[in-house]
Formats: sequence, structure tokens, C-alpha cells
Amino acid sequence: MKNNVSFNSELSKFGIGLFETIKVEKGPLDLDLHMNRMFKSIETLNMNIKYHKDFLTKSILNYIDDNKIENKALRLTVFDEGYNISIRYITYNEETYKKGFKLTVSPIKRGDSIIYKHKTTNYYENIYTKKYANENNFDDGLFVNYEDTILECSMSNIFFIKGNKIYTPHSDLPILNGIMKRKILDICKNLNVDVIEGEIKLQNINNYDFVFISNSLMKVMKVSQIDKITYPSNNEVFEKIISCI
Repeated sequence: MKNNVSFNSELSKFGIGLFETIKVEKGPLDLDLHMNRMFKSIETLNMNIKYHKDFLTKSILNYIDDNKIENKALRLTVFDEGYNISIRYITYNEETYKKGFKLTVSPIKRGDSIIYKHKTTNYYENIYTKKYANENNFDDGLFVNYEDTILECSMSNIFFIKGNKIYTPHSDLPILNGIMKRKILDICKNLNVDVIEGEIKLQNINNYDFVFISNSLMKVMKVSQIDKITYPSNNEVFEKIISCI
């Protein structure tokens, strides 16, 4: 494992690499799903990564065991010179979930690129958007494309509820289809809740009853506000989903 990177690495020169952020409770959650996504990206993007899935999986498990990690976020980064494992605290707490997230539309308009479908280390658009949101008293930013079609937040997928149906941006759009999003789709199927994957226009977001977001660390988080539009604090369909996670 590497704790430093040379200036000759593709990571330093071009921001070329991949990472996965994995929630560790008593053990790593959805580790195989994370690793499968990473290695699919390595293959699709034809990246110069020399390690095998089994080796990195074992390295993560050993790292967790050796350092007695519980209730933290673990990040695996891979790049041409090697790999790194690091941990950090998870900042979501009871008060965060009670209040929910306030979102604002990112000042960055996204084009259609294959890169957005992969969790690459070239993450500056996301960091800029998150910082922009925080500086304007929001929790996160919402990406849209040049046609004002909603894509995703800087670090999460987004869902809208209308009646008994859930609406979410479809997987063909330039978004990262998260591990938790996949699990939510499976939960909805088991609950017989209809999920419509399609194009959601920014000008129509006031037509929905409820909004929530998801990622592997927060799992699911209600959205209380998108810019000047506010949403209720409770929803029956949302509560059903929470009960299954």
C-alpha cells in the first residue's frame, strides 16, 4: 500500500484513478458490490491498474481487522503506481437526518460524458459544487445538464416521490449509479413500489410530494428544500423504504 504519490504518476499529472468509499459498521457494507463496480470501471476505461479484485478485497478486510475499524468510512484509491486505504469519520448524525438536506442547483452545467458514470479521482466538479452549496448555506449541490434535466447531487443520487410512485434519473444519463441506489431499486421492487427511471426537468420539481437522496455512507436522507422550493418532512413511501434498509 502506498502513502505517497510521485509527480510522475497519472494520479498527480492528470487526476487519473478510481476510488470507492465503503461504510464500515461491524464490517464493510456491500464490499463485493463496491469492488465489482471499481473493476468494471477499470475494464471499461482501460485503466493502468495492476491489482486483482481478490487481492484488494483481502487487503481491505485485513486493514479493517488490523486497525479494529468500526462505524467509519473507508476509502480505497487505485491508480497506476499502486493503491491506498484510508479511513475517516462519518459526519451524519441524528440531527442531520431530522433536519434533512437543503439543496441548491450547481453553477456547473454538465455535458454528456462517459466519465461521470465512473467514480474517478478527477472529482473537482463535485468538490467545487459541494463547496459552493455550503458557502450559500445549503448542504449540497444538484447537477443539471444543458437542457435542465436533473442528474445527481455532488455525492449522492436523487429520488422524487409523487403519490405512491418514485421517480429518479435513468441510468443512461451521465451519472454515477450508486450502490445504495441499486439497493433502493431492489427494495422498491420487493415493496411493490413503482419506480420510474426517466428525465426529470428542473422546472417541474415543485410538482413532487417528497424528495430524498442516497449514498453508501448516509444510506438515505430526506430533502427539505431545493433552492426556494420546500418539501414536507414526512412521507409514507419514504418511511417504508427506510424500514427496509
